[in-house]
Amino acid sequence: MVQSLLKPLLGEFLKIEGVSAAVIAGSDGFVIESAVSGKFDIEALAAMASTGLGTSGAMGTSLEKGELAQMLVELEKGPILLSPLSQDELIAIVADGTANIGRIRYDLRKNRDRIIAAL
Repeated sequence: MVQSLLKPLLGEFLKIEGVSAAVIAGSDGFVIESAVSGKFDIEALAAMASTGLGTSGAMGTSLEKGELAQMLVELEKGPILLSPLSQDELIAIVADGTANIGRIRYDLRKNRDRIIAAL
């Protein structure tokens, strides 16, 4: 697959009620692809997501808890779901308080292989 297929795959997350952004970033914190509704500083999101996952992954290693599978940041106005896709890429999904986190997690699990194949 080619990277141009990432945009429609990410766009599927925007169809979930409450989801406003789906961003794939490299472990270096740079945006690879995104689908966004509304105004977001996706470059800042990518950089912070990369740092957050890196720190959490290091904590898991240090505590001998294994590899980081997923991270949920629960905030006052909605969650941000972060998940590594590979050693070098991650996905960040931003939602508001109306979003169904279970649905987001299900869709990510269902589409993970297709997203990875498109990288």
